[in-house]
Amino acid sequence: MKQVVIINADINKSAITQALINAYRHGAEQADAAIKEIIIADLIFNPNKPLPNKFADAEHDLTEAISKIKWSHHLVIFCPVYKDSINFKIKGFFDRIFLPDQVFVVNQPHFSNDFSGRSARIVSILDEASWQDWQANQRITYLAIKRSSLEKCRIKPVHTNTIGYLYSLENAYAQKWLKKLNDFGRKNI
Repeated sequence: MKQVVIINADINKSAITQALINAYRHGAEQADAAIKEIIIADLIFNPNKPLPNKFADAEHDLTEAISKIKWSHHLVIFCPVYKDSINFKIKGFFDRIFLPDQVFVVNQPHFSNDFSGRSARIVSILDEASWQDWQANQRITYLAIKRSSLEKCRIKPVHTNTIGYLYSLENAYAQKWLKKLNDFGRKNI
């Protein structure tokens, strides 16, 4: 049985992001995957990096998120991108979870940022301005999460999807993505 953690990185917890997550979840459940979810908007933690010479214990919510990620075989991150960037709380979450020098003292033997053996998918949901920028140069800020956080922690492969501006779920474009995400969930990718 594949163990999947879905990370909802939508700070606004919008209905469109939830519909995309539900499509993936439904497909994964059809494939008998065990699923846990992390909702970044509901977590209580300091997204800022502590001073380098100052020890900071991980907050309870981050500790639980780390245990879910260690439990998983596959991560699926749903990350809206607004005005060509991601929210600071989302970036802070990835910095605090995947970069141990951000929160843990180096001498601590109980923490390792080696998450090898896991795969991931980043589903980036763009607003209209970001969609136009992506069409022009195809560079998006979520690559920072892919390269700087996930791949440095040996999570491979990291698949990415970019969904253009979704203003409604009642059109062919949205329905195509709901079906695709359901298929990805069934295949556990």
